[in-house]
Amino acid sequence: MRRTVAARALIVVVALTLSATLLARQNQPAQTGKLAISVEYTGKGAVDEAHRLWIWVFDNPDSSTWPDSTPLAVAMLTENGATHKFTGLPKQVYFGTAYDEAGGYDGTAGPPPAGTPISVYGMADGGMAQAVGTGGDDAAVKATFDDSFRMP
Repeated sequence: MRRTVAARALIVVVALTLSATLLARQNQPAQTGKLAISVEYTGKGAVDEAHRLWIWVFDNPDSSTWPDSTPLAVAMLTENGATHKFTGLPKQVYFGTAYDEAGGYDGTAGPPPAGTPISVYGMADGGMAQAVGTGGDDAAVKATFDDSFRMP
């Protein structure tokens, strides 16, 4: 009898917790931010199907350094200077880019390999990662980087 009462109590607690979680998610505003990110790599390699440009979008400046972070969104470009349009973003984001110099890197399986040319938007000349505001269809930013900064 005690086990039945305890089991019922546990079921009620779990049900209430799930209901509260779902209600909290329903009350959160939908992520509707849009941002077009253009990436230009000015290093010595060619951007193509085998040597891609990668973009990772994060929700805070600390995660834009990659290790142990999960990006909000990931995109891959096969043309230098191309643009990717992200949707469903929060009001401001941070992003990093990389050039797949060696070829064969899958930008979704983990951080870029050591030695990969990378850039975190806003960190040129030792600055801090810079937040980028998202918005409607006209929100856009261009990132340019070269071989001078590499993944440790």
